[in-house]
Amino acid sequence: MSALQLPALWDRAGLEAVGFVGFVTFAEIPTADIPPRPGIYVVLRTAAAAPDIRESTVARAGSPYALDDLRGRWIGETPILYIGKADAKAGGLRTRLRQYARRGSSHQGGRSIWQLAEHAELLVAWVQTPGENPEEVEIGYRAAFACRFGGCPFANRRR
Repeated sequence: MSALQLPALWDRAGLEAVGFVGFVTFAEIPTADIPPRPGIYVVLRTAAAAPDIRESTVARAGSPYALDDLRGRWIGETPILYIGKADAKAGGLRTRLRQYARRGSSHQGGRSIWQLAEHAELLVAWVQTPGENPEEVEIGYRAAFACRFGGCPFANRRR
């Protein structure tokens, strides 16, 4: 198991308690102080109401998902929409999150979020995983999330 603890609550306070930082919008990522090191990151909502899911996407890569598919993936009990990883060989968190902020340019994972009307208000937070394989930490986080909520986060397509 990872040295990175799992959050007691799957929300901003729970993530902060286990070391996640940032909590910036996608527009703020290009100038945010994001380390060029391996780690995992999450995308989360600030709104409590059900989301407005659009038929179209602002993603630069891939076609939009079907509305029924996205509505069926929605988990309303947590603000966490996506859990991702950033490897050192790919430029770490800084490079990976900058790719994601370009609406999926070189980043196919988590593209469902670009069909949410509120995508500009979503927050991104990250934590470094020194001495650990970020993919293994990500897999552990997704598995724990699925155990707690009965499925993967909204924008994750695999466990």
